[in-house]
Amino acid sequence: MMAQQNKDQDIINCMLISLKHLKALFNTFSQEAGTCELYEKVDSIYETISELQRETYDFMIEQNWMQVEAQAEAKIEKSAKKLQKQVSSMA
Repeated sequence: MMAQQNKDQDIINCMLISLKHLKALFNTFSQEAGTCELYEKVDSIYETISELQRETYDFMIEQNWMQVEAQAEAKIEKSAKKLQKQVSSMA
């Protein structure tokens, strides 16, 4: 049973990685689409991939194959301020 669970976990993990890559590729594709019609079609596929990625991630958490660690509010605020400074410096 444990061997099958590990195999399932490996397959789902590969699926999540593949969905992340597809999402990145379709994001670029949608932004560079030559026509509005193509953009809308590609963007629809991008949204579907995004939903599948989230469902896969949630499934992995439910199976305890992935742990989410809660962060302190101060650490979150510090990271947000750091990101805001980086964004501001780019403008």
